[in-house]
Amino acid sequence: MLRVSASIKCFTAVLFLLAFLNTSLASGGKEGDLPGHVAAHIVHHASAGSAFNGHVSMQGIVADSIIIPLRQAGRLFLIEGKADGETGFFVFDTGASGLVLNRTYFRDHVTGGSDNSSGITGAVSKVDKITVDRLDIADLHYTSLAAGMTNLGHIENRKGMKILGLIGFQLLKDFEIVFDPQQNLLQLYRIDKVGNRLGGKKSSFPAEYTQKVDFIGNILFMKGTIGHKSIRFCLDTGAETNVIDNHLSKEVIQTLSLTRRSSLKGAGSNTNEVLFGIMNDFVLGDRVLTGMEAILANLDALEAAYGAKMEGMLGYSFLSRGVFCFNFVKKEIGIRFYKAGEL
Repeated sequence: MLRVSASIKCFTAVLFLLAFLNTSLASGGKEGDLPGHVAAHIVHHASAGSAFNGHVSMQGIVADSIIIPLRQAGRLFLIEGKADGETGFFVFDTGASGLVLNRTYFRDHVTGGSDNSSGITGAVSKVDKITVDRLDIADLHYTSLAAGMTNLGHIENRKGMKILGLIGFQLLKDFEIVFDPQQNLLQLYRIDKVGNRLGGKKSSFPAEYTQKVDFIGNILFMKGTIGHKSIRFCLDTGAETNVIDNHLSKEVIQTLSLTRRSSLKGAGSNTNEVLFGIMNDFVLGDRVLTGMEAILANLDALEAAYGAKMEGMLGYSFLSRGVFCFNFVKKEIGIRFYKAGEL
């Protein structure tokens, strides 16, 4: 887990890497049983007061919605796009508030300073600040975007695909966003100043559960219940499994079926030990979700990076359970859970 906080004029960037998980079993499993890493991303986290730094247009588009196909690579969701002439894939990563690019393809860009980041494993990574002249995703076209740039070769090596970078909510927050993991698509709806879809129609998303959420630095925080305790989670489409803070009370920890030990390895040589298990008592409203994978780990560095209280992370193990609707203006998440036959 890598983190650095730096202030440049009125802009603050926080960069975070929750790196690889390598399995070291305590109960007879094999190495590789876990997803390759919890979250292969770096969080480019603007301060709450900073504005979107680029310009977006929908040239020639008159429809009130846009469909963006996703490509699934293991437990990550990829968006095809082009940045300054380079075509490839971006990880859809809501744990990253903005745009983070792979140094392999953008090393020739002029940098506007850099930071050294370090964190839970003691690893060090260089992150440069650059400007992208143009970014194209489906029918969306962005110009003059500030971005972080770092090495993302570990994602490319694991997925065997050309990874240009990571895209978070910041680039999409002016839309109501429907994320359907099973159908592998994002659907974006234009909204007005109060968050309603354009065309005079109310949202037609058939939510079975709705919750008011917090968006801090374009990162979504929501609440769930474990062991009758309210827990605050970061929702992260770049996290390949759920994470529970090991500082939580015994009542919460005892609801997990812990099965084996694993090592959390960063870009350097140091590793931290975590526990892997199954969540048995996660509740949203009146719905109990069981059988979700999770690791038990120290989230102090991640909480500091986000500058917000959090006690867990909801990733692929949670997101694979339904269709999600995000509305930044209304500060709301809606969920339609998959039925048994749909999974």
